[in-house]
Amino acid sequence: MTSTATAAIDATATQAFIQRWQHNTASELATAQSFVMDLCALLGVDKPHPTPEQTYMFERPVTFAHGDGSTSAGRIDCYRRGHFVLEAKKLKAGSHTKGFDDGLLRARSQGEAYARALPGTEGRPPFVLVVDVGTVIEVYAEFSKTGGTYTPFPDPRSHRLQLTDLARPEVQDRLRRIWTDPDSLNPARISAQVTRDVAALLARLAKSLETSRPADQPTSRPADQNFRKIPI
Repeated sequence: MTSTATAAIDATATQAFIQRWQHNTASELATAQSFVMDLCALLGVDKPHPTPEQTYMFERPVTFAHGDGSTSAGRIDCYRRGHFVLEAKKLKAGSHTKGFDDGLLRARSQGEAYARALPGTEGRPPFVLVVDVGTVIEVYAEFSKTGGTYTPFPDPRSHRLQLTDLARPEVQDRLRRIWTDPDSLNPARISAQVTRDVAALLARLAKSLETSRPADQPTSRPADQNFRKIPI
């Protein structure tokens, strides 16, 4: 199959996904898991499945420890160990209203709380995803994995992905890497790799210049060869 044909199939699948979910008005409970399963299919990644280790699943149980010594139970809408916590909503407020923004902020706080409630032996996932089913996906990151503050990723202007943004290949690639290789999105790791690549390139260039110089070519001329003797 040619790359053109593959691209056409991908574009068709993307548009079908967008059209299916764009005007869905069913409740969060009825749609969240189906939305995530369809998104996984679109990205070409494994779908959540129940495992004894609870590494990648819907409704992952966690226990909150409170300051007074009491505890309470909670469940993460979708969780992949070492990758993300996903908190799904179906907000009734319009997507361009303060009520909508406030609802997403509450969902973000809830997702962060779930991440910090995970057992210490599992570490903290680098990403928190906030989904308003059929509308937006917000991405927050914290690459130290210590439970610090999750910040908009890649920046505050582009962390909120509209459903129609999934038609952009770079957006699908970003989400796919969150599912498969989240550390590859770590700016510090990317910067270090760039530094190594530049150093390697300069080393190859220096070696190339050294080997291209004839062996018997002097590096400089003696000072007395720069002037012609003048007879006295």
